[in-house]
Amino acid sequence: MNATQISNELAERMQRHLTEEEQSLVTVLDAVRAVHDSLRNLDGNALADALDSEAAALRKAEVVQARRQQIRVEAAGALGVPPQDVTLSVFAEKTRGPLQKNVVETRQKLAQMSTEMERLNHQNSAMLQQSLSLIRGIVGRLTGTAPGETYSAGGAREETHVGSLMQWGG
Repeated sequence: MNATQISNELAERMQRHLTEEEQSLVTVLDAVRAVHDSLRNLDGNALADALDSEAAALRKAEVVQARRQQIRVEAAGALGVPPQDVTLSVFAEKTRGPLQKNVVETRQKLAQMSTEMERLNHQNSAMLQQSLSLIRGIVGRLTGTAPGETYSAGGAREETHVGSLMQWGG
């Protein structure tokens, strides 16, 4: 693809926006790390604070995302592509100079942070699933129910057994 000349104003706005995107993701990632640490340390108070911080960071990230959409529309006109096709990769391919370098570097940082966030969220999910399983086991022992036994909304015990594997042709 050929390099496209974009206005200095759009280039400056794009660079400011990339800084905002990076700062936004750093804030969200810090909150996810705090959630992870509080889950790992079984610290309920820290977890409540971390979840509040995460929610606040996500609200701010939504504002940055709205600005991203505005910049995509503007950049689409300058780059000669539809707005939905304006990605950091396309922007880097179609620009040159300091802006291109900044876009490439920021894209790499965002990708690394996203990978870490995905890993932490997966681990957080696993810790929560394990905790829920333990709680179900404790509740089962306290109430005298077997693992997997459930109750309807009205409190009646529901049968969860569907037969042996042999009954189903296994």
